[in-house]
Amino acid sequence: MLVTEVFYTLQGEGGRVGSPSIFVRLSGCSMKEGCLRSGILCDTEFESHVEMTREQLLDRCREVSPDCGWIVWTGGEPTDQLTEEDVRFFSSQGYAQAIETSGVRPVPPGLDWITVSPKVSEHVLLRHFPEGVTELRYVRHAGQPIPCPQVKAQHYFISPHSDGDRLNRQNLDACITLCLANPLWRLSLQAHKVWTLR
Repeated sequence: MLVTEVFYTLQGEGGRVGSPSIFVRLSGCSMKEGCLRSGILCDTEFESHVEMTREQLLDRCREVSPDCGWIVWTGGEPTDQLTEEDVRFFSSQGYAQAIETSGVRPVPPGLDWITVSPKVSEHVLLRHFPEGVTELRYVRHAGQPIPCPQVKAQHYFISPHSDGDRLNRQNLDACITLCLANPLWRLSLQAHKVWTLR
C-alpha cells in the first residue's frame, strides 16, 4: 500500500467526532483532476508516500497507539487502494474500521463506518451505495442550497467550507440557517482545526 501518513488523534467531524482514532492516509486520488476543473481545492497533502505491506502498516498503527481500536481510512481517495483483503486483515487484528470517501466507487465490504463526502453525482452514489451509508457529509459555501440526497444514511451532516485552517463565519452562518430550516441535517464543524491537533 502507498501510505502518505499514519497518525493518532481524535475524529474531528461527523458522527464519531471526539473519538480516538488511528488515521491512515492513503496516497493518491482519482478525483484530483475533476476537483481541480470544478475549482474544489483539497485541504490535505496526499501525493508523498511510503510503500508498506499490511504487516508493516499494522506495526505502524500499533506504534502510534497500542490501545486504539479504530482505524480511519482516508486520503486522497482511499478506495483507489483499499481492498477487501486489507479490511479483512485489519479486522482479524481486532480493529474496527471507518472510511472517508468521495463516493467515486464502492467501498470494500466489512467496514464498520462509511462516511461519504460526495464529489460525484447522486446517480453514481445510488449505484455504489444502494443500501445506504453510515453518514453523508456535504461541505457548503454561503448561497448553496441544502443537499437533496437520494442515498439513505443514518446521519446527515453539512459543514461550512473553511478558509484553510480558519473557520469562515459567513459559510458557518449559512450552514446554521440551513440546519435550522431542515431538521434532517446536523451541523458538523472540522473540530480538529479548532483543536489544532491535526
